[in-house]
Amino acid sequence: MKKNRIRKKVVLPCIGIGMMLALSACDASGQMLGNTTTGSAITASKVADSLASGSTTTTENGKTSITVSGDNISIKGNGATSTGKTITISEAGSYQLSGSLEEGQIKINTDGEVKLILDQFSITNSKDAPIVNEKGTVQILLKENTENKVADRRSAKEDTDSGAEKSGSKTDDTNASTDFDAAIYSEGDLLLGGQGSLTVEGGYEDGIHSKTALTMESGTYEITASHHGLNGKKTLTVKDGTYGITTVEDALHSKGDVSVENGKMTILAGDDALHADQTLTVKNGTIDIQKSNEGLEGITVNVEGGDISIQSSDDGINGAGESEDGSAVDISVNISGGKVKIVPGGDGIDSNGNLNVSGGTIVVDGPSDGGNAPIDYDGTATITGGTVFASGNSGMFQGFDENSSTQSSIIDYLDQNAKAGESITITDANGKEVFSSSDTTQSFNTFLYSSSDLKEGKKYTVKVGSTSKSVTVSKKTNTIGTRSQGMGQPPMGGGMGQPPMNGGNGQPPQNGNNQQAMGQPPMGGGNGQPPMNGGNGQPPQNGNNQQAMGQPPMENSQHNGRKQNGNQGAPQQGMPPMGQNGPQDMPQQGMSPMSGGSQQGANGQDRGNDQNRPPMPPMGQGGQQNRPQQGMPPMGQNQNQNQNQDKNQKQGKNQSKNKNPNRTNKPSGQSQKKDSGKVKK
Repeated sequence: MKKNRIRKKVVLPCIGIGMMLALSACDASGQMLGNTTTGSAITASKVADSLASGSTTTTENGKTSITVSGDNISIKGNGATSTGKTITISEAGSYQLSGSLEEGQIKINTDGEVKLILDQFSITNSKDAPIVNEKGTVQILLKENTENKVADRRSAKEDTDSGAEKSGSKTDDTNASTDFDAAIYSEGDLLLGGQGSLTVEGGYEDGIHSKTALTMESGTYEITASHHGLNGKKTLTVKDGTYGITTVEDALHSKGDVSVENGKMTILAGDDALHADQTLTVKNGTIDIQKSNEGLEGITVNVEGGDISIQSSDDGINGAGESEDGSAVDISVNISGGKVKIVPGGDGIDSNGNLNVSGGTIVVDGPSDGGNAPIDYDGTATITGGTVFASGNSGMFQGFDENSSTQSSIIDYLDQNAKAGESITITDANGKEVFSSSDTTQSFNTFLYSSSDLKEGKKYTVKVGSTSKSVTVSKKTNTIGTRSQGMGQPPMGGGMGQPPMNGGNGQPPQNGNNQQAMGQPPMGGGNGQPPMNGGNGQPPQNGNNQQAMGQPPMENSQHNGRKQNGNQGAPQQGMPPMGQNGPQDMPQQGMSPMSGGSQQGANGQDRGNDQNRPPMPPMGQGGQQNRPQQGMPPMGQNQNQNQNQDKNQKQGKNQSKNKNPNRTNKPSGQSQKKDSGKVKK
């Protein structure tokens, strides 16, 4: 009996100690807290497990509670101190914050892992970044059913601000004030998640910025920023969550890779919606881009799934970029799944390398101007699966490669422009509808349709409005109608100071057209050069009867002061130009076109897009004695009027759009891409 009493006396205290330890490991809701090793790296699986269980990780020190009430900051626990309205966290651990801190700052200065649990917490600052992590890794978790706010209310950073790096870091200038350029700024890995909501105001520059890896695990976010919304310098990963992002620059940005695995996004971006200097991948989720300069951009763009809607003033999806050392890179746009709809102002899908479509549903609605195309590429475009409908202007229109593609396409070149919303149907020989559309938002005179439903050897009827045509699918690219270059299409030569493409290297055109242009731009003097029609006081070369309607006259050049009306000893039609040194001189390379600069894309001229003007042929580029028909391409150089014309057309487009990774020149009416002096971070 005595031994049993002694045993009970020993066991009961042990039970009590065990219960105390168990209670100390519980959070406020009574859930068990997991343990992590101090200084361990943040992993998505760790946080996912933590969120799924409703628990929060902590260190052996336990959770520290920080409560703000007015000017009073109450800290219960270890690892944190306050001076004035600055809270400094110097030890790894978990810190739960509640209350409202005006003109305050949370500064994290430890190599270990820190977790901030926001529990109905608000912090604002008009002089510095509200939350700054200077060393280690940080998780910010939003407690369920709470509304939290982090507001950087500094005025927007000027491009001329001295001492601050444009790479998105604090300044290295010891004479300048420390510049943390985001509402939530981290030198190390940063992860946000939880079941609450967070409003972020990035008044100075970015909303949320990590110098290494930024991961958005879950939660609901409303982000505004004067530069980028989410910026992970090395990587940016969105695993889930709901996002409303409004930015002056990019909504999502990384100098490395960007990956969207799931979630719901609504984006209004002043520049790119999603931008990666390296690889951009969309695996799933709903992305509604309501405003952007370009929707998706990267050296490699992969769309594997999801539902993506893009409104862009320039390209919808853009494969472009360069290596840091300027060496060549392999650029590609690869679409293997998901639903993509693009309403572009520039190209719909533009790859400065290859385009590969193996799955998914793609709709490109526009553009209607001739200087851009629904599908545009510099390498090879291959389709092996999926469904594609792309409508727009025939001027720069490109389809898929006949040799590398395994799925058939139909391209219909219309006899005249179709208005936005014009009905399109494709039916098979039995009258079964294969495809229909009546919701285009831009006018078009060409469209492409490709699907596994198109079978070789089968006949199909294509109806646009009340006009029907038939086509038998006999190869991979099947064309209906004749390609034209109407709707403001720029000529194929002489763009931006290059020599004309017809008649050889700088040879004069051979036709003397009666140019009765309606609303066309000036016919000479492209890119700031004086007109070369009888330059420097010489009479014009073609003796044209210029009865322009709304066209600027070709007389009274700004550079010579003499009338050039074609009645003062004009040479015979089709003769070489009199030039600047006599009739034997050829125009030098790099000079303006002989008569007829780009109708779109050069020198701020109108694009002729949907302005009720008839399609006009390029002026002075026929290469034939007979005048080309209106809307027809130049007949010089034996060009194929259909698909084989694409490569030659691309040359003229590249000169006006400067299609290379460093491109800075845009067609008139489009924004200058990344050349405003603000360097991408």
